[in-house]
Amino acid sequence: MDTLIELWHSTLIADSFGQPVAHWLKLADLWANVRFLNGREFITADKETAETKVSFRIRDYPVTQQMQIRLDGKIYEISAVLPAVRKGYMDLAAKEIV
Repeated sequence: MDTLIELWHSTLIADSFGQPVAHWLKLADLWANVRFLNGREFITADKETAETKVSFRIRDYPVTQQMQIRLDGKIYEISAVLPAVRKGYMDLAAKEIV
């Protein structure tokens, strides 16, 4: 565990018109092992898009797929929360939001 990541979660707050709006709040700083698995570029809706898949291994923590990870100014959407082979750890499969 050599990289400090930020775990964020969404909460709904009312805007000036009383409508609910998602607002992201920092939940925790966690140490992780980070592995960049692969990346690809593709065209969607006439726009070039890049996608990077990343695995974050952390100590057990209550994480859900509705949370985000932030690292070095980039935001990663959690796609799966997986138990690690070693007891007491978990793997977070994520992709960068571009």
